[in-house]
Amino acid sequence: MRIREHGKHAHRTDTIEQAADFWECNKTKALLQSAEFARRFDERIQTVLARDDLTAEQKREIADTLSIPGTYEVEFSESVDVTK
Repeated sequence: MRIREHGKHAHRTDTIEQAADFWECNKTKALLQSAEFARRFDERIQTVLARDDLTAEQKREIADTLSIPGTYEVEFSESVDVTK
């Protein structure tokens, strides 16, 4: 897979390099690990927010803490909705 990193896509270079630094591996493996992490992280957040032993306020705080504006927004109501 090729990822455009030139012109208006130049910001991708920094993001990919940051992932490689974080995972301490090459860029290809970092992208794969990041994708797998994102999938598993999403599943686990939904599991936590579905717990019956947490109050609505606790769930709302968890959702707010784990949200990343513009990228991954966790919204809590009586049901769990995740916008990607």
